[in-house]
Order: sequence, then structure tokens, then C-alpha cells
Amino acid sequence: MSPTVATLALRVMRTVARCDGETATESELVIAAAQLLGASADVDAVEPDELRDAALDPKQAEQVVQAAILTALMDGEVSPSELTIVRAIAAALGVNEPRVKNLEQLAAGRVRAMWVDLARRSWARDVFVRALETEGPRGVWKIVGPMLGRAKDPELAARYIETGALAHDTMGYAYFQFVTSNELPFPGEGNGVAEAGVWHDCAHVLGGYGIEPSEEIQLVSFVAGFSRQDPFFWLFTITLQFHLGISMSPYSAPETGLFDPPAVLRAFQRGAAMTLDLSASGFDPWQLFPRNLEQLRRELNVGPRSA
Repeated sequence: MSPTVATLALRVMRTVARCDGETATESELVIAAAQLLGASADVDAVEPDELRDAALDPKQAEQVVQAAILTALMDGEVSPSELTIVRAIAAALGVNEPRVKNLEQLAAGRVRAMWVDLARRSWARDVFVRALETEGPRGVWKIVGPMLGRAKDPELAARYIETGALAHDTMGYAYFQFVTSNELPFPGEGNGVAEAGVWHDCAHVLGGYGIEPSEEIQLVSFVAGFSRQDPFFWLFTITLQFHLGISMSPYSAPETGLFDPPAVLRAFQRGAAMTLDLSASGFDPWQLFPRNLEQLRRELNVGPRSA
């Protein structure tokens, strides 16, 4: 973002934070965002009508609205005043951001409707569509079956287990260690992740994130950073899952209050610097498994977590 757009985004975040009393987490988010954008967090709120004359391109305007939405979630709920101000900001900027509707559903207690609306636009939807188009119902069963402890494939499982025989400095061996040390099933085993979801475990390995809830929220923020298709979907849903305690994933129990703004935004920044979208269609983990892990991180521009 340019300095002008960054300042405007921070002013919008401050506006949402202050509309019903700024909380500590909202303040931390503004400060962390300012550090990420290289701007000052010492900004005033802005009236939505002032935004009508903002010289933003459509992508910049969308990002400003998304910043407002994220801020509205920081206090753990969506108040009527927060919903009103986010709607006004989106209208002033001429942005049709679908998560504004999800905020409305959340504020009204229509969590199930929100879940369905998010699911139909999710990464998983595209996976199911591709599976149905390429393999028919059998392809869909390969994804759903493992979630139910069925659709086992011993040959597939054996192939992934063999990553344990790779050199110890490879991505594949690190993947094997990640799965076994966390007592997770391999693809093809009962309750194992479908092969289409192996990229998620690869993201854990490349990013160096664990599977605890406080780590998972950073991992998905890392994913949001490298995702080229609707990155805000990941930030929005992981905030619901681990900050508001709303179950969005069958693989993790919901938690509350785990959005640590500096940690989450650092993870997002690390992912955004990457040169490969692991979640993209056609990703093949077997092209990475034989590679030296540290060299691969350098090639993909995965910076250290401490940066």
C-alpha cells in the first residue's frame, strides 16, 4: 500500500474500533497493522462520507473494507454500531465485500446461515467441484470418506509413509516427522486428510508452525498470505474459529481470544512474501518432498519466524 492508502486503512480501523469503545485487542491490531504497513498508528477516526472522495483503486478499496471487518471481530462479537459503521464504510467506497453480509448474519445470531454462505465460496468448494468433474462421485468420496474414517487406501498411505526413508534434510522427511510426531494419520489411513489437503501439512512444515490452536491461527494467516485466491477468506474464518469460538473446521475445536495481532500479521506477511501458492489447483507435494528443506525455503522466500 502507498502511505496515503495505509493511513486511510488505519483511520478506518480506528473508526470501527472506537465506535463502541476501543478494546486492547483492537488497539493492538491497529498498532500491528501500522508496523506492517510502515505507517504511524497515531491516527484519528474518519467519517464514512469522507471516503467517497478517496482516490482508491478497486483492490485498495476492498482491502480497506476488509481491514474494517477484521477490526469489528476483535472484541469477540459484532455490535450493532460496528455493523452500521462497516456497512457505511463499504457503501462509501463502493465495495461489495461478501463478508459484510456475514457480519450481518453473525450480529443477528444466524451462525448456520453464515457458515453455509462461507462454505459455498470456500477453497473446499472448488476442490469438490474439480473432484466431481474429473472423477465423478468417486472423487468426492475420496475427500469425504477420510473425514468419516472410511475410504481407506493402503497403497496411498504406504507411499506417504515412505517419505520417512528420504534424506533427513529433505522436505519429505520433515513432513514425515510432522505427521508422526503429532500422531496424525497419513492420507489413505482412517481419519486421514484427503490427498487434496496435503498442501496444508506442507504449509505447516515450510512455515514451521505447530498444530496447537495458537499455532494454527498463525498457520492459516500464513496461508492467507500466500493464497492468490481470496486471501481474506482465510483470515476471516480463522478469526471466527479461534477468536470468536465459532466452529468452521471439522479438524479443530473452536477457541476464543487467540487472535494475537502482531503474531497473526507477521505470519500473514511471511506468507505474502512467498513465491508459491500451495493451495492452488495442481499443487504437487511430490515435487517438493525430495528437495532440501532449507534450500526450498530460500527459493520460495519463506523468511524465518523471528523476522
